[in-house]
Amino acid sequence: MNKYQNNALVEEMDAIILLNDNYAEQGLLKGYIGIVMENLIEERGFVVADFYNPFTGESMQPVITIQKEDFRVISGSLADQKLVKEFKDLFKK
Repeated sequence: MNKYQNNALVEEMDAIILLNDNYAEQGLLKGYIGIVMENLIEERGFVVADFYNPFTGESMQPVITIQKEDFRVISGSLADQKLVKEFKDLFKK
């Protein structure tokens, strides 16, 4: 297993994508991409992540806990590159 198949193996600075709208009240929607700051899955079942605007760098939700079933790690696949572009397009002016 690797981090693309098992969220427990996610590392700091990995990009993750939200799989649902469970964090909509915090301004984070399905498809939003964030960066892992700390992996606490083994101890507490979540990661600590930062979500920011990809153009301005302004934080949308700093230091938020994301449950392990609510995200997956972004890979270098063509499909994931398309998802990253779609996310960035949300913030274009």
